[in-house]
Amino acid sequence: MLEVEGLIKRYGAKTVLDGVSFAIGKQGVVGFLGVNGAGKSTAMRILSGYLRPSSGRARVAGGDPRTPAVRKKIGYLPEGNPLPSWMRVGEYLRFRAALKGLSRAAARRRAAETAARCRLEDLMDRLIGSLSKGTRQRVGLADSLLAHPDILILDEPTSGLDPAQAEEMRTLILEIGQNSAVFLSSHLLQDVERLCRRVIILNGGRVAADGDMAEIGERHAGERTLRLEIEADEPILETLLAVPGVAGGEAIPNPAGSGFLVRLILAAGRDARREAAAAAIQKGWLVTGIRLEPVRLEDVFRRLALAEAPPIGTEGREKGHA
Repeated sequence: MLEVEGLIKRYGAKTVLDGVSFAIGKQGVVGFLGVNGAGKSTAMRILSGYLRPSSGRARVAGGDPRTPAVRKKIGYLPEGNPLPSWMRVGEYLRFRAALKGLSRAAARRRAAETAARCRLEDLMDRLIGSLSKGTRQRVGLADSLLAHPDILILDEPTSGLDPAQAEEMRTLILEIGQNSAVFLSSHLLQDVERLCRRVIILNGGRVAADGDMAEIGERHAGERTLRLEIEADEPILETLLAVPGVAGGEAIPNPAGSGFLVRLILAAGRDARREAAAAAIQKGWLVTGIRLEPVRLEDVFRRLALAEAPPIGTEGREKGHA
């Protein structure tokens, strides 16, 4: 559905995207992450047909996104969602549908259908300028869906929304992703964790990671935390710290009962649950609880997106390609 191969974008001497490659399929929500300046918005503008790459190739539904035929297959909700405050919701949606090539009757019908899909059917006569930010975001989303696009590109769709509005937007995006491809950029990592199984992370204009979120987490999480509850009447920490793969930790008396609550820091790439439990059992202690803390996207993002990127043009850039 969407293919990017060796994408490069330069502004004068500044390289914003440096050999970015990835592809996404026909449905599902894919997260696109990176700090400010990583190249996310530039990539999304190229994919939506608003910018020309310096080199490389971007294909959407098999064609060049700059051509009118392909742009009709793309829905794009940019960050900031500029809308005319003086137009009414229904008027705006019908106008935009006509710009996308629909006849007057078809534009009226499609505007009504899309408004209902985005919970706007009761607001068609309201001025856009009188709407809350969350409702304006839904108007922008409805606009992006008017042409029944093959792919929906969303840049910060929940930014600035209150919790109820953000939840409403997430629900809509999940519904759309069941039948369409959604390419989503957000600084709100909780949105990405909620909506996406796959993420693409940019660092310094290059792909630092691309894949299933759980797999990326396991591969790039770094140190992890193992928590245990152990019934014992003697000091236990020295034994547990000697377990291979344990880099540090602490043990405190269990306030809810006898024994200890233990927090062990595991070295990157290690899962020492079995070894820690075996060491405790060998000592005759009773292990009443053991849990490996799940990988947080925030931790993975910090390691991959905030790490210092190699200078553009170095031989190391291929390591970041997907």
